Amino acid sequence: MRFLTVSILLSVFALSEAHAQQVFDRKATTVNNMGLSITNVGTYGRPNVRNQPSGLPSLEYPRGSGTEHLFEAGLWIGAIRGGGATVVSTSAVTTSATAYSPGAAGYEFTNDGSIILEQSSLPESALFSPLAISHQDLITEFSDRRVIVGATPIANHQEPLFADVKQEVYSWNFGFTENLSIVKYTIRNTSDFQWDSVHVGIYADMVVRNVNTTLETGTNFFNKTGQGFLDDLYATYAFDANSTDSPSLNTYSSVVVLGAEYRGMDFHPKYNDEIVANGYRTPKVRPSFWEFSAGTGAFQGPVDDLERFNRMASDWPLAENRELLRTNANLRSIKQMISIGPFPSVAAGESYTVYFAFVTSLKPAQFQTLGSGKSTDNDITRAPLGDGIDWAYRLFEGQEVNGVRRRFLVPEPPRVPRLKIELEAGKTVLYWDRSAESSIDPVSNEADFEGYRIYRTNLGDDLTGRISTDAQLIRELDVPGNTFGFNTGFSSVQLPAAVTFPGDPTEYWYRYEIDGMLNGWQYLFAVTAFDRGGDGVPSLETSINANAVRVFPGTTVNEDFKEPVGVYPNPYRINAAWDGATPFTRKIMFYNLPAKAEIRVYTLAGEIVATLDHDADTYTGDTRWFQDFSVSRRLLPGGEHAWDLLSDANQNLTTGLYLYTVKDKSSGDIQTGKLVIIK
Repeated sequence: MRFLTVSILLSVFALSEAHAQQVFDRKATTVNNMGLSITNVGTYGRPNVRNQPSGLPSLEYPRGSGTEHLFEAGLWIGAIRGGGATVVSTSAVTTSATAYSPGAAGYEFTNDGSIILEQSSLPESALFSPLAISHQDLITEFSDRRVIVGATPIANHQEPLFADVKQEVYSWNFGFTENLSIVKYTIRNTSDFQWDSVHVGIYADMVVRNVNTTLETGTNFFNKTGQGFLDDLYATYAFDANSTDSPSLNTYSSVVVLGAEYRGMDFHPKYNDEIVANGYRTPKVRPSFWEFSAGTGAFQGPVDDLERFNRMASDWPLAENRELLRTNANLRSIKQMISIGPFPSVAAGESYTVYFAFVTSLKPAQFQTLGSGKSTDNDITRAPLGDGIDWAYRLFEGQEVNGVRRRFLVPEPPRVPRLKIELEAGKTVLYWDRSAESSIDPVSNEADFEGYRIYRTNLGDDLTGRISTDAQLIRELDVPGNTFGFNTGFSSVQLPAAVTFPGDPTEYWYRYEIDGMLNGWQYLFAVTAFDRGGDGVPSLETSINANAVRVFPGTTVNEDFKEPVGVYPNPYRINAAWDGATPFTRKIMFYNLPAKAEIRVYTLAGEIVATLDHDADTYTGDTRWFQDFSVSRRLLPGGEHAWDLLSDANQNLTTGLYLYTVKDKSSGDIQTGKLVIIK
């Protein structure tokens, strides 16, 4: 009778919900140096990033490097439903067609038109909200209640848990949060029955590769990743153990179970005493791994709800397989799961919360090489990953205020300086404001601002993917008259009065010049603020990437079109020093251009092979090179325009002599020139 009643209810629900509006939405974290895509159906990643590197990242660190760490991931909730069926509702599973598709088997969470809400705790943000938790909150809701999408039943999803999920992803731009995002799930049982032996996990198809430089596709793209589990940190991890991608960074990615809140207590193995004192059995955090196809034994993948539940609820034989996972000696495509449970029961109408974190890191500098640097996995190589995970725990645990725990409350660095960069003849000029100087630490309630640091990258850092992580300190300035720092004061950079710029009301009080840079190359500049620390807290600094600007020195606008136009390097030899590794990431620069120009390249026979339109007011780079090796916040000098040496038909040009014309659209005047391509 119970099954008949549930079936009738499901049929009524399906009829009323089958045609409810589905709106797919995907956004990515942008506030720090890790780009994580999330969707409003419970999945993470952008699966086609391997084929289309431009666009949103999947799980990229550092951002703009092309080093991706994820194909697709998703939430799993498993339980015994009302004393009867064992059910696991999944956002993503391992199939030959893995990648979210509405109504496909394994994609069992849907939405009713709710998109991803974005808000920020930063007062200067256009998305500021007093309700925001982090510098970038991405919030959405979804449910497993629907059993039909459109007119098509979701395969093997006839008995949902009726789980409504609110997903919140938090990210910050502090120096110590460059590489992490925290996920909070609030899960509510909206059925009229109890869930028993409940487990919650994240399934992840971690694939660590540089999508800009890899030449491998298909199976060979997926089977180079080593994996493991950090027992004391409750984290699965992955790294590129076997590829020959070059250039590429050696990095880690991880999924961490930070904790849970269940019936008024912290519910995690870390809180064993409290849980036992409340009469409950301590939950476990369990990893599990399986092969994409043809797996056997422990590596045979789960194919139905019962097998998936057992993977979440049983200890996987980690000890005897740990070394095989780390080396991936057999070059297999391995999937991973990390889960927490059991929550003994969840009554009808009851809610609980579970917290995870995505954390990435670079290996230390001595391991940033091919060969042993790529395959090595030990306590030394994982130390930066452990530091990032530790910060995720610190954020999650927060502080106690008047006896009440406030999650995500931690000592903070000062506010990020507002930075303005101007290109002048032969030099770059940095301006910044002094808003950081009035910052109040939210924990100590003290004004502990100490100073500023100015950073710049070196030539070629962009091509190796290090431009957002390897910026060099070129100047430090701090408050005089105390025992911290160098007591330099700010007089060497302080302006006699604040300056402003058209369309920008910010008052800039500091100015710093840098010269000696090479035209056409990319440099990253940033100004950070740091505090004094104290009471056991180290000095904290804002993120280098919070206000970083990518700068391309070069010629400014050719105002009267009297200066001769040109192109460099000329002759162009494949590959120029700043080129990427593919025919689509080459770059030469036309210079001394007027504000608005038409550039045409011809063969000696007069055939037009390429036409470029230049507008100094809007041009910030439009070739694949900029997509792969730069980010949107960049500054070009106005009188230069990049060309990728591809024809208008997207064909590579052959060796030879070519002619070009530059037409000033304002006056109609034309200048001509020659360029040579040598392969």
